[in-house]
Amino acid sequence: MMKTWIIIASLAFCLLGAPLYSQEGEAEKLNNAMSAALDLMYLDAYQDYTYEQRQAAIKVLLEDNYDLSVIIRRALARNWGLMSAEEQVRVTDLIERLIVKAYVEGMAGQQRPEIDCGETVEITSKRIEIPVVIRFPSGKVFNVVYRLGRLQAGWQIYDIVGEDISMVSNYRQQFDDHFRKGNGQQLIEKLEDLLKKEGHLNASTKI
Repeated sequence: MMKTWIIIASLAFCLLGAPLYSQEGEAEKLNNAMSAALDLMYLDAYQDYTYEQRQAAIKVLLEDNYDLSVIIRRALARNWGLMSAEEQVRVTDLIERLIVKAYVEGMAGQQRPEIDCGETVEITSKRIEIPVVIRFPSGKVFNVVYRLGRLQAGWQIYDIVGEDISMVSNYRQQFDDHFRKGNGQQLIEKLEDLLKKEGHLNASTKI
């Protein structure tokens, strides 16, 4: 279950490649952004890329067009304030790299999936949801819901729900468990160890 969730979460993150500003047309913008991220995995122009080159390209795509710190800070919640500014920057960078690593490795050997974005659902004037269905040729189907809030920078994702599991809630519990006895530096060391692991993130992978 953990491996499936890691892949869903990383796929949902890395299929984002453009900021969202107005509520109208959100689903179309999201669909276009997803296609751009998948192109980096499947177009012939990128087939000679190594894992490292592919991860670097996708990370740049994310950093140029999307603020991952919004959802990372929500997942850390009160634990964010327990870290120094330097630790916050380092943790954010490491989590972004882990997301990209899980995405690239999780998609390796898979055929390109089809992405279907549903209609935008308005929850309040400042919150919307976009349902997305990810279909693989193998028959696997993942249902993902993007939850967005309207901020000064436009619409930003504050949670991703994959197969009825909230990404923020799932990782907040793990962060809470860590900070009961650990600190920011120890979290950094854990994340660095995860990045150094060879092979795919597996069912026992936890923060």
